[in-house]
Amino acid sequence: MPASSRRAPGRRLGVVVAGAVVVSALTVTGAGAGVSPANDASTRPRSPVPGFLLDRGRVTKFDAPRAVTETAANSINNRGQIAGAYKEAGNATHGFLRDRAGRITTVDVPGAKGTGIYRINDRGQLVGRYSQTHADVQDPDAVARGFLLDGGRLTRIDVPGAAETQAVGINNRGQVVGEYQQPDGSFHGFLWQRGRFTTIDKPGAAATSLVDINDRGQILGAFAGDDGVLHNFLLDRGRYTSFDAPGVPLTLARDLNNRGQVAGFTVAPTEDDPLAGARGFLLAKGVKGPFTPIEVPGAPRNLVYGLNDRRALVGVYENTEPAP
Repeated sequence: MPASSRRAPGRRLGVVVAGAVVVSALTVTGAGAGVSPANDASTRPRSPVPGFLLDRGRVTKFDAPRAVTETAANSINNRGQIAGAYKEAGNATHGFLRDRAGRITTVDVPGAKGTGIYRINDRGQLVGRYSQTHADVQDPDAVARGFLLDGGRLTRIDVPGAAETQAVGINNRGQVVGEYQQPDGSFHGFLWQRGRFTTIDKPGAAATSLVDINDRGQILGAFAGDDGVLHNFLLDRGRYTSFDAPGVPLTLARDLNNRGQVAGFTVAPTEDDPLAGARGFLLAKGVKGPFTPIEVPGAPRNLVYGLNDRRALVGVYENTEPAP
């Protein structure tokens, strides 16, 4: 999507988000991924943008042990594993996996300078983006390549002829969705399954990105009109349903579970603050149901990125606590 709608909302908090809609532990062996154990972070303060888990009313805040500026919790599966990305010194981006016990392991694509993980399914398969040119995968000049990591086996997901590709969502059937950019600058959604790509563009849209796909084959996506304004849609058996939260300038839907529930966040961007008023939401009754706001205690702003079938939510929040 155009840089103004695709990247600007992610700059202020610096969160790692995926593709069109704002953007982006597992011990992996073999040729699939390079891993490094996380170091103990109990003795240092949290980064300005830590991750959080909201499960049955209880909020757990956490950072990847080497995180300096942010820990983006992008996805949670039904086993309670959380996948995402963090930034260390110099804005170098690494993927991570957090297990139910809270242990975090770094996961990097071999040979990549920067890695970001956007989604994990119940089989433990991971999808995301990596860059061989920049350590910061959010850098506007970083060339993004998509990947699927499955038990140590790495599959690169690159649309043939595309300038860049981002793998953003995956279901338990191994179907992957995301976006790609053509050399002419246009953005398109794609579905990948068993090595085959299918382009999916919302009719009449100037740009399209696919954000997630559930086991029912429903696809969550975003599109922009000729005016560059970003909107959300659900694609279900060939039918597109557009939706946005009422009364706010920008709605960014980020995840879709198998019950048809959607999570994301809203913002009221200003010229000085593209994430002004950022607050997470949950659509517990589907895209036509009411928007339920999500709050993180003590945090002026939060972004919800993922949910599972049990309605556990993950994301990031703005940390205003003074350093000890």
